[in-house]
Amino acid sequence: MKLYTAEEMSRADGRAQDLGIPGGVLMERASVEMSREILARYPPRRLRALVVCGGGNNGGDGFVIARELRRAGVEVAVVATKDEYSGDPATNLEVLRNLGVGVHGPGMLEELLDGASLVVDALLGTGFSGAVREREAALIRQLNHAAVTTVAVDVPSGVDGSTGEVAGEAVRADLTVCAHAAKVGCVISPGREHAGEVAVVDIGIPPEADTEPSLSWTSRETIRGLVPRTEDPAHKYSAGALMVVAGSRAMTGAAVMSVRGAERAGCGITFLATSAGAAPAVDVALTETIVYGVREGESGGMSAEAAEEILGRSEKATALVIGPGIGTGEEGRRLVEAVLAGTSVPVLLDADAVTALAGTDALARREAPTVITPHAGELGRLLGSGAKEVSARRLASARKAADDNGCCVLLKGSDTLVVSGERVAVNSTGGVALATAGTGDVLSGVIGALLARGAPPYEAARVGAWVHGRAAELWLEETGWPPESMLATDLLGHLPRAMGELL
Repeated sequence: MKLYTAEEMSRADGRAQDLGIPGGVLMERASVEMSREILARYPPRRLRALVVCGGGNNGGDGFVIARELRRAGVEVAVVATKDEYSGDPATNLEVLRNLGVGVHGPGMLEELLDGASLVVDALLGTGFSGAVREREAALIRQLNHAAVTTVAVDVPSGVDGSTGEVAGEAVRADLTVCAHAAKVGCVISPGREHAGEVAVVDIGIPPEADTEPSLSWTSRETIRGLVPRTEDPAHKYSAGALMVVAGSRAMTGAAVMSVRGAERAGCGITFLATSAGAAPAVDVALTETIVYGVREGESGGMSAEAAEEILGRSEKATALVIGPGIGTGEEGRRLVEAVLAGTSVPVLLDADAVTALAGTDALARREAPTVITPHAGELGRLLGSGAKEVSARRLASARKAADDNGCCVLLKGSDTLVVSGERVAVNSTGGVALATAGTGDVLSGVIGALLARGAPPYEAARVGAWVHGRAAELWLEETGWPPESMLATDLLGHLPRAMGELL
């Protein structure tokens, strides 16, 4: 699936017109195809549709959709927010009136909603950004309050089509039908939650008019072949050697899940450094791993003085994972900073390690490859902005963290984002099943293994996110159980099959 920002869509549209394709033809093609998509999901028999049309080209799309729905036998009414239109929207509005379709002002919206079984949101266009004006906000509140099945044209009204940000009122759609390419705002939260199911229709823009998207959709096809393979002559170190720095007396499970994730992702040999008090229990659980119990502090986590020992034990490692279950506070900060400064191999920082570096410049000073895998709360602490700000501006927050710290950022969530320099990818796999304790630890191990096997940070993060989400999907397919029943350890048995789909 191709992702476009509003500017990229406008550029492709303009290039198509430069090639001689009139804007009216593109509007017609887009709206006809959107109508077909709607009718394929919602059979016209006994369907009563209300199309709410704004003042721009999005409203023009709505007029054509209303015409096409009527042609299919649907009972249709239209609400238009302007008295007078110009250009292609005016032409299509005149056709509707000539056909006898009822066109009403915004004051009739509430009454018309009472009799509707389907609403088409063609109020605001892809190029919208910022907060909705009160006039449109009032209409959006009515649409959402009506709880009628809603289809959005290109992007739900009120959602920024380029970022997914929602600054005020926004339509909550069941389906969003995008012209030519999925809009970024429909796949990045919070816009993602407003878009519902996303479908893309072909509107006849030729390849010569296309533009290079600034964001990519991580699918099986886009990352197939990126998993490093072990070639003969092979030995355990040639398949990657990963040192995991994780766990404490109170959190042994985090260390186990990270290491198991790395093993199932094909790492040739794994080492674990954990607090001395946790090591015996962890050593029993990890039969294939070399476990080192290192100095611990009073809290049961690894002490800052353990850094030298960890670095010494990491001499053969080709990558490190630091953070799951190590605890926070001054000891954790000093430990993470010392290990980061003492190694030049790729490092992944997760969970407590990300929090530990808040307010420091340790990441920015590091020149070797680094991946961080925070959730919104952890990234909010690192940026000093808070989880609420990160959740509201996920793309901007991930970009800022990557730019400020010179690292690859994987921002966890239903729309997991991977950002490195100018490159941004949105993951396509996963779902609500991953919203359970420990899944992030497994993800750290998977990405760590890919780093250890030689994958560059951006590719390792993209592949790891996809494989992690795909393992959850495979578990759901195999068991048929509800997603809420999945445990983080359930992922481990499905990681190999998910990896295999990329080979």
